[in-house]
Amino acid sequence: MPTRVYVIPIPPGNTEALKSAFAEMEGAREQQCIDNRHVMGITREFVSFHETAQGDLLVAYLEGDDPDKAVERMVASGSDYARWIAEVVFPLLGTEHLSAAQVLADWRDR
Repeated sequence: MPTRVYVIPIPPGNTEALKSAFAEMEGAREQQCIDNRHVMGITREFVSFHETAQGDLLVAYLEGDDPDKAVERMVASGSDYARWIAEVVFPLLGTEHLSAAQVLADWRDR
């Protein structure tokens, strides 16, 4: 199954608000978030936060039928959740245009 990894620098001052948004995704918006993943064609999502000396990072791993089109599918859905992401999360990230990290190795045990 295709996978993508996104490494997104978090603009200074946005870390706590972004963590709150992710807490809302896991809480009050959990069902919307699950439904949205189906719209996006995502079967697995793993998101982590990293503090570095150069600034905070959000790292997202997506697995699905076409992860490159996942955000496009979400936005095109016009759902309340997609609008919330566009109004709240994208501004905290400073972008809605994500580019996948370059893969240097991809090993799996068979």
